This record gives sequence, C-alpha cells and structure tokens, in this order.
Amino acid sequence: MEYDVIIAGAGSSGAVMATRLSEDRSRSVLLLDAGPDYASIDALPSDIDSVLEPSVKRHDWGFGATFVPGREEPMPRGKLVGGSSAVNGGVAIRGAPGDYDVWAEMTGDPRWAWSECLPYFRGIEDDKDEGGDFHGQGGPIPVRRWTLDELEPVQRGFYDACVAHGFEQTNDQNDPESTGISPLAMNRDGPGRMTRWSASLGYLSQARNRLNLTVRGHCLVDRVIFEGNRAVGLVVECDGELQEVRGRQIVLCAGAIMSPAILLRSGVGPTGELAQLGIPSVVDLPGVGKHLMDHPATPMLFWPTPGTVDPDRPRPLVQTLLRYTSETGEFNDMQVYLLGHFRVGPQLRFGAWVGADEQEEEASWVFAIAPSLQLPNSYGSVTLQSADYTQHPNIDLKFDEHEGDRVRLREAARLAWNLAHSDEMSSFHQGAIDIDQDTVDDDEQLDEWIHATVTSTAHPTCTCPMGADPAEGAVVDSEGRVHGVENLRVVDGSIMPTLVRANTNFTCMMMGERVAEWMAAGD
Repeated sequence: MEYDVIIAGAGSSGAVMATRLSEDRSRSVLLLDAGPDYASIDALPSDIDSVLEPSVKRHDWGFGATFVPGREEPMPRGKLVGGSSAVNGGVAIRGAPGDYDVWAEMTGDPRWAWSECLPYFRGIEDDKDEGGDFHGQGGPIPVRRWTLDELEPVQRGFYDACVAHGFEQTNDQNDPESTGISPLAMNRDGPGRMTRWSASLGYLSQARNRLNLTVRGHCLVDRVIFEGNRAVGLVVECDGELQEVRGRQIVLCAGAIMSPAILLRSGVGPTGELAQLGIPSVVDLPGVGKHLMDHPATPMLFWPTPGTVDPDRPRPLVQTLLRYTSETGEFNDMQVYLLGHFRVGPQLRFGAWVGADEQEEEASWVFAIAPSLQLPNSYGSVTLQSADYTQHPNIDLKFDEHEGDRVRLREAARLAWNLAHSDEMSSFHQGAIDIDQDTVDDDEQLDEWIHATVTSTAHPTCTCPMGADPAEGAVVDSEGRVHGVENLRVVDGSIMPTLVRANTNFTCMMMGERVAEWMAAGD
C-alpha cells in the first residue's frame, strides 16, 4: 500500500498535522511514533495522566547531551504518541510577537509574522479564563491559570517576593505586552482534574475514528527512501522488524534531535561528514543539525524548612512564572520558575528536569528557583555517532560559551539569590546548596557555578532551520520542504529559524496547523 502522506513523529507538530490532513477523507495518512500509543484518556498510565509534574522517566528517549565541555547529562524528550507534549510541564504560553516577525524576515515569508500566526494560536486554545483579541475559545487544547488562592505556600512566597522586588503583576502571559510575575497558564483539563492535555488528547482524539488515518506506535524510523532525489518512503523498525513503507509525501515531525538524525542517515546533510560515516549523499545540506538552540537554565537549589515540601501529597511542580527584561537584553528575554519540589541524589545535582529516581534511598527533597535565558547567543549541534539508527546522536549544546549569555545568567543568579533571601521567601528554606554569598558576589566564582549547574529547559530547536539559501545553513524552505529533494518536509521545532521567548509546545502546534493547511491547499 502507498499512503498519500506518511508522518514520522506524533508530537506537538505531527499529531496536529495528522489530524488536519486526515480531515480530507480521500487522503490516506499514516502517523508513526517510536513510543507507545495510549489512545484515550482512560488508557493513560499514572505517570502520564497528571500535569502536576513532568513525566520523563518511563517514556523518555534516554538522550544524553553535553551541556558544557566535559559535562554530559540527560536531555529529556517524550517517547510516546503525543511526544514531549504528553510529558512536559504543561506551560501554555507563546513567544513574543517580535520572535515571529524575525521569522518572517529570516525566511522571507511574511506568513510567519506575528499577525499571521496569531489566528492559529487562538485556534489551538480553549481558554477558560481570558477572552479578547489574543485568546481563543473552543479549540482542542484547554488553557487554565492558577488562582492566587490555589498557589502552594512556597509558590505564593515566590510570587510575593517578586512583587516586593518591584516586578509587575499580571494574570495573562499570552497578552503580548505582559511582563512580570503571574500564575501560570497551563494546558490542563478541569475543574477537579489535572490531566496534561497533550497534542494526542487534544487533536488525535478527534481523528482516531477516521478510516483514512492510521496511527502506529513502537515504530522507529531508520531513514528516508529516495529514488533519485525524490522521497518515496521510509525504512522503519516496527516491533523489532525492519520494514519499508511507501508514501507520496513524507513529513518528518520527529523533533529537533531525531529529525536531523533521520535526514543525516538518509544522505541529507554535510557531504563530507556523511562520507566519513559511509553514508551516500543524496543532497549536500551543510546546515542539517548545525544550529541547535535551547533555553539554558541555572536552577538554584534550596533545602526546604519542615513543612515546605510534603512528599505524601500530590502537588504542582510549577504554578508561577516571572518574566523580565535583562539589563543587556530584549523584552522578556528571561524567565524564572519556582520549582516547588523534586528529589536529588547524593551528588545534589538537578538532573535536567528529571530529579532523582523515586527508588533512590539517599535522595533528598529540595526546591529550586530556576532562571532560564530565552534568547541565547550560543549554538550547538546534533551529529551522528554512526549510520546505525539504534544509536543515539551526539547532542552538544555549548551553553555558556558566549559572554553575553554569561552576563545575563549571572544577573539572573543574583536575582534568584535575592528573591530566596527576601522576607517573603526566607522562611521556606534552610540555605542554598552548593552556592553562597561569596560566590554570588564574585563574577569568576559565579561563572564557575554557572558552568557546573547550567542545564536544559528541554526546548531543543533550530537544527533544520527554515530559510531560502542552503549555503547559509537553511535546511527547509518556509513551508518545511527540504531543499534539493522532492516530496520531503520537516515540520517540528527543528525548523524554527531562531528560538522563541517561550516554552515551545504551543509554537510547535501552531507550526503544524500552518503547514498542514499549506499542504492541503497544494494537493
């Protein structure tokens, strides 16, 4: 059988595209994902069902990433239908308008400007709290905000400390002019429930009854099949067996780590590097995997006072968000979260958002104030270890190499320290872990602390960026079509030309909506 469209990856973009493209019942769509498929809300396992904390232990790819030279730690990415939207923190915010206007400039396509993207952001949402021009009702993803009365005491302490520090109060991070401290907008259902409303629950649930849509889990893509420069199918391991599947259009939605890896294994990438791995070149695209961006974070950990963390009661990991403009940066180029509880092992390391294993006897409960740089200047890469599809790619983030990034991370660390030691927060902790006042006051010592602690906010992007000129690093055009080949697109966070000032889930869903519409119009 030959499908009209094969989509590899059922995450924030892939699930959206499969849903929209299968609305035409004459178009056959095959959606593949490497992880399991939980087809209904009742089928969700307990570690996936709740938005109270990220769930990245049982349904994770197991990637390791080099954050800074000499330090490799986990890079969590969701491995299941729904992708990382099914395991993340559930933060439902968008980038700043200027982010998308820059996309329009970088791609030469005005359809990526903020004014053109806003209707699609609105279409995603069923906003339960806010109305007006910037919000949507009736969309597939519910959006709810915590009230001040619902905040955990340590979250309220952080909120009050930010107010006392002079930051504005707002209730709506999705108003493009908003800044300051606010309760979080989250994609969760309710009232009375805390289910993380993933792209699978929001989108695929409305499409699973369609006979022209096939959704298959446990299908790991090796490479794209080409005839000349035309993509005609995929080589896929399904339940341990390598198979070929054919399609008229192939769309990679496997994310900023695996989409470039699939392209490279398929012969799409830097010819010289592919030759070293014995991979025949289909098209020389030097930008594949070469523009990796992420939001670096520097969590400052604190020992909680008795009663601050209650390990026996389900409670939210995050409820509040501070956004501010650094002294040297652009509007809202910084975020700060209060992470209310997680466990760290004997080494007292943050562990890239996953914390210690629940079974680790020596693990301790802590909380953290976690600044995150939203517009970094550093670029990393995704490269192959070998042509073997079962081997994870190399991920190198180069987080603290740019002095401008270090300047803003120093400023953010000092802000976190001051907030923690304010009257509003000091009663919640018994001191910081692995940092003291002398370190905070000294640039050189603080840089050493940043180098030792900087971690990923789990927002990898930009490894197959949109653009017009492959010689300048562009991998796809402004509609996601891979340069130099036919019938192959990439549509996920990897095609962002630069990073947005926000958690990336909603932006990836918006991109899926837009490109699916263009594909449908072009058929």
